Amino acid sequence: MGYSKNIGHNFFTQILKIIFGVFTGVIVARTLGPEGQGYIAYILLVFNLLGGFGHFGLSSAVTYFQKKSAFDRTQIYSSNVNTLSLISLVLVGLVALARARGLLLDSYSTVYIVGGVFLMVSTIFTNHHQAWLVGDEKIIQNNNIGLIVFFLRSLAIVVFWLLGLLTPLSFFCIMVVSMLLWFIIIQLALKEKYLCLVSLPALKAEFKYGAYGWWSALFAYLLLRVDQIMIKQYLGVSELGIYSIAVIIAELMFLLPTAITSALIGRLYNLPETDNGSVLTARTIRLSFYVCLILSFVGILGSFLIPFVYGAAFARASSVTIILLPGVLFACIPRIASPWFYVQGKPHIHLWITFCTFALNLGANLILIPKMGIKGAALATTISYAGFGIWYVLQLALGEKFGFAALLKPNPEDWQIIRGLLRRN
Repeated sequence: MGYSKNIGHNFFTQILKIIFGVFTGVIVARTLGPEGQGYIAYILLVFNLLGGFGHFGLSSAVTYFQKKSAFDRTQIYSSNVNTLSLISLVLVGLVALARARGLLLDSYSTVYIVGGVFLMVSTIFTNHHQAWLVGDEKIIQNNNIGLIVFFLRSLAIVVFWLLGLLTPLSFFCIMVVSMLLWFIIIQLALKEKYLCLVSLPALKAEFKYGAYGWWSALFAYLLLRVDQIMIKQYLGVSELGIYSIAVIIAELMFLLPTAITSALIGRLYNLPETDNGSVLTARTIRLSFYVCLILSFVGILGSFLIPFVYGAAFARASSVTIILLPGVLFACIPRIASPWFYVQGKPHIHLWITFCTFALNLGANLILIPKMGIKGAALATTISYAGFGIWYVLQLALGEKFGFAALLKPNPEDWQIIRGLLRRN
């Protein structure tokens, strides 16, 4: 499957998600209000964190070992599935123990905790299987599965809203069931041979390689979400609800990097040995940055509509969104360019950058949230995001010898590529 066609399909997929995601997001926000929005945002944050990083590096190594290692793919797949099953059982036990001792989500009922466990486990396996499809450049198949689940989830939200049944609990259940459905569909679509075995040499190599990606992804996730955790602790769920709307709107811009990154990863791992992918990577970063720049201006203008669309209770999200958007613009660069370091066998560089920018974000939030509230959280995020993006540009331009012009200076060929993508979609 062609690289440009994969990106084009990704763009189409993300545009649909933006349109329908904003529509259902407005319904949820207006129905639940700031307190209900914040209440659900927090428990989703906790279990998405556990589900997204419960693989401890295996999913981060999938694509590399699937395409670049000497291990048999059935051996890798079977070992991973069996190991992730064991890890999931351990995590379920730890969640139950923490809950019983009042250390985790003690303000949530047992129904929420059970649902969160299903969300966590299905997320662990779905992320692994998505990485497997990306390695085979089955980007469109992966997108289509995601779209099916997305539209079913959106439809369920609308139906529950029309029936007057949309509550924090019912919305949470919709999120859990949709993630479980995603896992079931992608498991059926994978069609990989499974054996009841665990290859210790393969696992050892995967965990060693994947550790860099796991820690990097964890710090990157905390860079994006530690402000919400701290707002919950300092300011309460209502302020978190208002802030979460601003984050959802500002991070719509991340859908563009999401559209590109999976296609870029698949292409870089399938390039011939004579092509290291530097030209492809530089062009992708260059084009994406300027598209994101345009989107950021659109987002700033659109933020003034928040009180009218989401309701007066979320009016303060407008200023927070405006503060967040410049930082999100810069953060798009690392989200697009990070595959370069993995393919080149330099994941430690990405790890070091994400750790330092997370530390900056944490420190800034500790200072600014008590003084400025949710605006302080937004400012801290923008400062750290800007540092994240600028450091990445410097590292690629100087450390990786890309040059600033290759990363930032548009050329006539770029416009031809954009026009080609538009004609195909």
